[in-house]
Amino acid sequence: MTLAPTLALAAGAALLLCWHWRPRQPMAPGIRLLLALYAVLGAWAFCFGATALAAAQPAIVVWWKPTVLYWGLCAVLLASPALGWGYPVKAVIGTYFVFSNREWHWINLAIALVCAILGSLNLVIVYFHTDDDWDGFKWSCMVNVIAVLLLRVTFVWVDLLARIARHLYGRARGLPP
Repeated sequence: MTLAPTLALAAGAALLLCWHWRPRQPMAPGIRLLLALYAVLGAWAFCFGATALAAAQPAIVVWWKPTVLYWGLCAVLLASPALGWGYPVKAVIGTYFVFSNREWHWINLAIALVCAILGSLNLVIVYFHTDDDWDGFKWSCMVNVIAVLLLRVTFVWVDLLARIARHLYGRARGLPP
């Protein structure tokens, strides 16, 4: 099996698992907007990846991708509460943390401000610094995203996976869940 079908099969299995173990509560419109943004940006990246090699992409597209991502996130984080669609930052950080709506409001604004600054800083580094500086900035931002992901894994997914494991173990042993 080649790499593409293997990746497609793995992605399909991951989506099926996520769908099966999804929360049974309705999704806020702000989170739907956030997921739509991720889907559009993913399709954009996939389109470039499917039609050309990464090295063959115009440099301007490669340089502007992080800015479009950060400014898109900023727009969603600012627009959702203004439209009464909730705080999408809850999906990013995790609803495991119990904050009041006022606190979520300020966290949402802080993350939106960080995204706006990072998008602007990306353009400053692209146009006024070297390519090595831009690569370093890009990789340092990715490390920060990994830190948020690890925070989410630690507080949300570990508990969820432990519950799934207990449930499956109980079913295998014939014990009540």
